[in-house]
Amino acid sequence: MNLRLAALATLAACAIAPAAFAAPVVDPACLQGVAWEVDPTSGPIQISGCRPASQIPAPNAEGWIEFDRPPVNGTDAGFLLAKLISVAANGAVTFQVQDNGGGSGTFGLQVTGVPDANGVLQPSTIKVTLLGGS
Repeated sequence: MNLRLAALATLAACAIAPAAFAAPVVDPACLQGVAWEVDPTSGPIQISGCRPASQIPAPNAEGWIEFDRPPVNGTDAGFLLAKLISVAANGAVTFQVQDNGGGSGTFGLQVTGVPDANGVLQPSTIKVTLLGGS
């Protein structure tokens, strides 16, 4: 009986709980090629792996990470904000995006999908909900 308990305790100590894994970082730099206002589910969405982690700024107090798009012909190209909302037990990631293309309007969307090992959501796993704009 004691051997069984010891074996169970050993197995439990070796098991890796999902909470032991770090939550993925949704890098807004990866999101700049997505057609957010047209059809964001028309192709894969890469959410991480576009630049070294050391180059990704820490989230602000509200949890948003900002990426300023490079200017186009000297003109402001806007910004993207990304915020991780949750990671489900099946690996599905839910995050929000604020997309500003350089003008006065900003679109808000919520995205859910299952990333592969390279941080890419395939279209068949993506669900996008429009949160509104300003």
